[in-house]
Amino acid sequence: MQTRFMPQRMDLLANPYAPSLHVLEALSSDDQYRRSAPVLFGSLIERIADRESISPDWIALGAGVDDLLIAIMRAFGHGENLVLFPPTDDRVAELAERLGQTHVLVPRSSRFALDLDRPGLPAFPPAALSIVQHPNDPTGTPVTVQEAVRLIRRSRLLVVDERHAGYGARSLLPLVREFDRIIVLRTFETWAGLTALPLAVAIGAPEAIHRLREHQLIDPPAAALVAAHASLDDQVTLDRGIHRVREEKASLYRMLRKMNMLSPYPSWANFILAQVERGEAATMRTELMVRDIVVHAPAQPELASTLRISATTPEATAALRAALIELAAII
Repeated sequence: MQTRFMPQRMDLLANPYAPSLHVLEALSSDDQYRRSAPVLFGSLIERIADRESISPDWIALGAGVDDLLIAIMRAFGHGENLVLFPPTDDRVAELAERLGQTHVLVPRSSRFALDLDRPGLPAFPPAALSIVQHPNDPTGTPVTVQEAVRLIRRSRLLVVDERHAGYGARSLLPLVREFDRIIVLRTFETWAGLTALPLAVAIGAPEAIHRLREHQLIDPPAAALVAAHASLDDQVTLDRGIHRVREEKASLYRMLRKMNMLSPYPSWANFILAQVERGEAATMRTELMVRDIVVHAPAQPELASTLRISATTPEATAALRAALIELAAII
């Protein structure tokens, strides 16, 4: 068995090639902190507005996606009007529970699509606040434009969490210009690798954004604002890293398809959900950890026989392939 000095972390969600070196330089420079946090805040909103060709009053900044989700649920949640679409990231349900809000679960289809016409699905509550990830974690499933429009028509507000976008899924941001009942969330935490300095962006019609802002409890710290500015300054380098991850995800998918241990689902994120075909998922994850490869085991009961594997580097994909070949003889 080959022994590595450091484990291959194929369970993480942030871009493995980030953050930018510009971020480290900016954070260590006294010049950046001569601008006050309000100035950094306002100029960042203006930069994002200019990039998206919208007015600044269509944008809110938060100290991470969780901060924006909490503000949205405080602003638009009414006890039992939250709608979620499992299997999905459990974090939203956990935040709702902390706020004393309950939720309606509208399950996805067997291939994780949002098939809202299936018989037996629960009805959307009045003034529904629907929150959906695009692409979804841990399935990697996108939300189509048609699905989004249907959700808008059934909801008081649709929140599209695009924290894992940029690796193949087309953004639903254009819908913001057509409908006033949709907010799109983006974050520097994943694509720019700023997990230690979380900063997220909400884009929507001014009335909804104003209401969101009224329910925010904190503003992003100056360091997160500095890091976000520096990331935008080095957009070209970060885009190269994203392109490398997309290429590696394609290689990872092809490798898994060729072997009979794991069956991958199509994914529009930087990770792949794979069905364990031989043995149990928990056993395989443990055996991979013994071989210094860390993958994620989804907590959702309906995904108990799956593993989520992030695309990182060619070396990690090669190590996973060698481990699976070795495990094929014992599982």
